[in-house]
Amino acid sequence: MPKAWFRIKSRSKAGFSPVEVLLAATIFGFLATALIGAIIYGRSSTADAGERVRAQLLADEGVEAVRNIRDAAFANVTVGTYGLVQSGGAWTLSGSSDVTGIFTRQVAIATVDASRKSVTVTVTWPQGAATASTTVSSQLTNWLASLPVTTGPIMMAYSKTTTTPFYRTWDGTTWSAEASAQAVVGNINYVVLKSSKTRNEAILGVQTSTGAIYVQIWNGTAWGTLTQVGTGPTTTRSFDIAYEQNSGRAIIAYTPSSGSTNFAYRTWDGTTLSAGTTITMPNRGAVNWMELRQNPLSTSNEVAMIMLDAKTAVYGMVWTGSAWSNMGDTKIWDTTAATATQKTIAVNYEQTSGKAMFMWGDSVATNNNYRTWDGTTLSANTLLTISTEGGISEWVDIAARPNSNELFFGVQDAGAGLNTRKWSGSAWDTATQEPEHSTKVENTTSKTFDIVWETASANPGKAWLMWGDGATITKKQWSGTAWGTGSILTSSDDTSFIKLRADPVSGTVFAGIYEDATSATKNIWESRLTGGGTTWSAKNTIWAGPTSATPVFFRIDIATP
Repeated sequence: MPKAWFRIKSRSKAGFSPVEVLLAATIFGFLATALIGAIIYGRSSTADAGERVRAQLLADEGVEAVRNIRDAAFANVTVGTYGLVQSGGAWTLSGSSDVTGIFTRQVAIATVDASRKSVTVTVTWPQGAATASTTVSSQLTNWLASLPVTTGPIMMAYSKTTTTPFYRTWDGTTWSAEASAQAVVGNINYVVLKSSKTRNEAILGVQTSTGAIYVQIWNGTAWGTLTQVGTGPTTTRSFDIAYEQNSGRAIIAYTPSSGSTNFAYRTWDGTTLSAGTTITMPNRGAVNWMELRQNPLSTSNEVAMIMLDAKTAVYGMVWTGSAWSNMGDTKIWDTTAATATQKTIAVNYEQTSGKAMFMWGDSVATNNNYRTWDGTTLSANTLLTISTEGGISEWVDIAARPNSNELFFGVQDAGAGLNTRKWSGSAWDTATQEPEHSTKVENTTSKTFDIVWETASANPGKAWLMWGDGATITKKQWSGTAWGTGSILTSSDDTSFIKLRADPVSGTVFAGIYEDATSATKNIWESRLTGGGTTWSAKNTIWAGPTSATPVFFRIDIATP
């Protein structure tokens, strides 16, 4: 056998040499390291990509949130750097940034021109030893300003206890000089003023000491033909007015004749006032009080109505845009309301859900009832007990927070007490958050209080409560979580009626004040809070009196589009 063959055979039996093993191990190490590095890098890249996607979604959400704030009022989009907070279903600008997990978001707003603002949303987050970021920019336009004037005025209407209704318009800085609308028959006890969102128009309704109910329409320049639509009681308000949100058509509901247990309605489309149509009701007595409220959803023409009759029966309906619906309940809701002579009824809508809240006082001193309507289902009567009420609920009201489902319920009782409760969209808060505001309001024969939510972006989620307290006017601000300390409205005197209204565009809050006949000055006057401000203006006398003795009825109203 050849020696060469033997040598090769012997080496094969001996296995790999140390050099070969070392070389193979080195190669395997390189491959394993590369493979592990690739896996780690892939996982890291996946995590980074996921974080970037989440950051992008937060930035996009930020732009949409500011757009939502703009849609509520362009004045809310104020220049600066902010974070975003969502409360009660509404976005607000707050602080200098907001944090979600590892992500920090900042919203920078700058002025482009009089009708445009730039919005830059930057989201940053840690990425290893570095900081990653993503940015989204947009421009928001005050689209209302770019259109011709298609909304009604900010206007005040008031009665001097005569047959002539008086009015003034607001130009953004001052109230105009006093002017007269069309005179009616009988001294004016009740004034209702509504301003259109779709036309340069306002509708004024009054009810007089004879019970006569009149309407007249402002066309942007002058008042049109005076029309008596019905007749009702002489000391209660048996009519109301509301505009449909989507169509801009107005609904006027009223008692067609004195002592009627039914109601009638007319529509106004900007051109024609329809004939009256009477709706049969299950009431036991003549209709004494009516209140209408517009569904705020942009696609809706629904209007909610609640009424109280002379035998303390309560009933409600909704206007669907074409007909009145009983919401599936043909029976009287309650036969033992707190009173038949005071406005112990109220209705308003959650502003984001479009759900209606109907409320009324019960014959038991601490009890108030409510029902909700979500467009499909009318809830059962539900009890809200306020233990600090010193008597039956005589005067009630509901204020709706813009772009939110929060509501404030205010109630003045027969014991001269004043209480509030806040609805979150699903439940009422308690006496812990809502201690009794007063045990001695100006009087019990008039509605001496009012409540309104602010519309200025600088004061998101804040509200104001004012009431005549027996000598002056007390004001309180809701901070968003609690009521502040009450303070005296400068130059105020004994006051029996207050009307509060917030302008959704500028954020200005207006207070119309009707002093009691026992006051030293006996004036009708107004005060205002500039949008985002904290100090109410000095007393501005609208009429130097003398005012009427109690009850003062509802002799002043303020309308905003």
